[in-house]
Order: sequence, then C-alpha cells, then structure tokens
Amino acid sequence: MSPPSQDKTQQVASGAPCNCAAFTMEELEQFTGGRWLRLPGALREARLVGVVDHSTACRPGMLFVAIHGERTDGHAFLCSALAAGVSAVCIRAGFVLPSEVRTAAEKRDAGILAVPDTLKAFHELARRHRLRFPGVHVVAVTGSNGKTSVKEMIAGILEQRWPGAVLKTLGNTNNHFGTPRNLLRLGPHHRAAVVELGSNHPGEIAALARLVSPGIGVISSIGPAHLEFFGDLEGVAREKGALFESLPTDGCAVFPFDAPCATVLERLAGSRLRRTFAVRSASTHRIDVCARYLGLLPGETRFGVELAWSRPRRVHRLVWTLCGEHQAANAAAATAVADALAVPPSQILAGLRNCRLPGMRMEVSEIAGVHWVNDAYNGNPESLQAGLRCFMELAGTAASRARWLVLGDMLELGPTEEAAHEAALDRVLRQCGGCRVLVVGPRMSAAASGLRAVCPFPDAGAAREYLLPRLEPGAWVFLKGSRGMHLETVLPVPDQA
Repeated sequence: MSPPSQDKTQQVASGAPCNCAAFTMEELEQFTGGRWLRLPGALREARLVGVVDHSTACRPGMLFVAIHGERTDGHAFLCSALAAGVSAVCIRAGFVLPSEVRTAAEKRDAGILAVPDTLKAFHELARRHRLRFPGVHVVAVTGSNGKTSVKEMIAGILEQRWPGAVLKTLGNTNNHFGTPRNLLRLGPHHRAAVVELGSNHPGEIAALARLVSPGIGVISSIGPAHLEFFGDLEGVAREKGALFESLPTDGCAVFPFDAPCATVLERLAGSRLRRTFAVRSASTHRIDVCARYLGLLPGETRFGVELAWSRPRRVHRLVWTLCGEHQAANAAAATAVADALAVPPSQILAGLRNCRLPGMRMEVSEIAGVHWVNDAYNGNPESLQAGLRCFMELAGTAASRARWLVLGDMLELGPTEEAAHEAALDRVLRQCGGCRVLVVGPRMSAAASGLRAVCPFPDAGAAREYLLPRLEPGAWVFLKGSRGMHLETVLPVPDQA
C-alpha cells in the first residue's frame, strides 16, 4: 500500500522475527547497490541471518534496515537496533549519522551499510531470498473483497497437503512492508507459500508481485474499492490483473468467471493456464469450480455449500461454520487453486471445514445476551451488501426491531462517493425493513439527510453512547464500515457490559 508506515500496529502484526534470510557482506552490498561505511574485519567473512525493518524485532546477528515511513523514520531507532545486538544497520545514503549512533556501532563493532533507497533495498533482499526456493509452490492472492478469506482457505487446504510446511501472510501485512517481511520468513522446510497482496494505488500490485514471483495468481473479486485512485472498475481490473502479468508462462491465473471486466483479466492472463470459479451459474461446464450456497442447514448451526468441479465432473457437499454466498465464492476460488496443484477433494474439503478467519470479518460474539456481528475490517458497496445478507440470515429469528445496523463511511470511493453512499443506504432500507439503522461519519450522515428512519452520528464513540443503553438481551447488532471508521470500538467491553 502507498505510502508505507511503521506504526506499532504493523510491528505487532508482522509476527515472528525474519530469521530465515542469510546474506554475506558482499551480497548485501551487491544486491542493494550500497556501500559499507563501516565494516569491521570480524564481519567481512560473516553471514548475517535475519533482515528486519522494525527495531522491536531486532536480534543479535541481524541486519536492521532503517526505512522512512509515513509516521516514523527508522533512522530514529538505529541506537535501539544496535543495543539489541544487530550485526549491521542499513541507512539511506546521505543520512548524517548522529554521534551516538557512531559510538554505538563502534561499541558493538557493528557494520553500517549506506544504500540509495532503504525501502528498495529491503524489497530486493526479500526478492533475492524468495528466489532461493524455486521448488516452493507460491500462490499470490489479491482482489477487491475476500482476499484475506481466500488466502486463509488456500493455506488451510495446503496445510492438509503439506502439514507444517505452508507459509502464509500474517495478519494485515499485505503492503510494501508486510509483503517482504513475509517472504523473508521462507525457509527450506516450506513446501508452499500463500501471500496476500493489497493495493490502493495503480502500480502497487505489479511492484509487490515482482517480489513474490508467484506460480499461481488469484483474483478473489473485482469491485468498487479504492475508486478514488483507480477511477472505475476497469481500472480496478487492470491493477489486480497486473498479478497475472507477473506469472511465468507456465503459471496459472485464477479469477471469477463472471467478474466485472473479466475480458481485462483474460487479456492480462494471456496464454497462461486458467482456472475460473463462480457461484450459482447454470453454465457449470464452462467454469472449473462452481459453488452453490445452501444456507443454514435444517437443525444445524452450520452452513452448507455445494462445490462442483467441471473436469472431471464431480460434486461434493461442504458443511462449515462460515455464512454467506460470498464465502461460498471464496471457497470456490480456493478450490480452484488447490485443483491446479492436484490436491485431492478430501483434503480440500477438510481444509475448508477447518478454516477460521481473522477478526472483524463477520465475527460473531455474544456479550450480555446481545449478539454482535463485527464486520468492521473494511467497507465498500459490494462487501456491505454481502455482509448484510449474511447478517440477516444469522439474525433471522430475531424480531425486526431487535436488529441494529451500525454502518460507517466507505472511504476512497472518489467521484462516486456521494452516489454510492446514497444507493447503499437506499438498499439497506429496502432490504432490511424494520431494522434500526445508525450511520457513522460525514458521508453516511449526508446520505441519511432527511431520512427519519436513520440516526446519524459523527463518530463511533457517539454511536456507542447512544446504542449501548438501548440494547436488550436477544438483540443483534451488525457493525460495518471502512477500517478508518473504527466501528469495532462500538463493542462493549465484556466484563463491563
């Protein structure tokens, strides 16, 4: 994502330190285009093990790369990195080293590498490390919606095939910092890697895909997300489809058969092998994997999906804990990838059954008798509709006045912003009759102007103060909005509810 940041959230989400990547001093200089300002004799024949870009992950023997993010500058943490015992630090050429950093480097007998661009150096080291494992099956996943769910499903399936040998993107680390961090975790024991790629500006998928060098590229969906920067759906398709252009000639492109601008994806896939997926299509003979959502099963607390393969023709029923037709589509995408890797249906179904998604994605909890459905991780018109359908199914037995919708602004929609919010709210009121609707943020509030059935609030805190005293046991609450709206803060603390 552009520009990258190095805040504390990203540091925590990055997971375990990157201890797998080893480079000689000569390789570090060569790969980064840098120059050693200080290289103690003891390090000249050494290999550094571990490349990190945040000081909290620094360990003895590592290289710390100081990157200037949008919130903090890694150069401010050079002393912290040296105190943690790193063997060398990588700085931007022209950066004037403070005397305390020079003293710390001399005291620790650590190296100092100056490079033209520290972020590019970090990327290049991650790319070189990934290329050391040509036998690893690398799958890259992007899309407007569902990419994290698809990534988790693919990883779950491949875990059945290669237990303990599958690397996957950790948490929300699909950007210019997170992608190299995840690649640097690759080790000789891995048989497969599933890497999620995010983008909100043109050109970002191409740049990240260059690092990953995937053999299989997956586009989960094409929808109206980040239109402020992509312009229209064709712009979205071109950005996501850049993933296919990064594939080798014998690579495999996986995408929705009925996606908007599918012709753009087909063109970018070129002559590469293709696997398509869809839901509810009658033309299953033209689709590699088709899913049919069966809904909540009678007498069950679980949901059903019928998965149909076209070549060879076979049908299997999946019973799992995930709700919604959009998750059925994600299951079809993951199945198409697994099929391309010759994973048997039994392992595919087992991987999907055991799949658990990260938080704030239709996350259901009960607090003081109130049922909360937290889908506040992101928000755009397409994901809002999918989430609402699922919420209405989950809360189907509740009285209509006991259903609450808390809907936040959908950000980065560009020129379509006003019309998109008005259309979304109109659909909500038509499809969720009787539900109590609260909207949060200036965009949703403007769309609700004049609508007596909707209560507007400036922020999540104000909505929380209004909502919590009015909830009674048995109520259902749906939280949905863009990440920047922080609607998860509406949730009560369990022991204070």
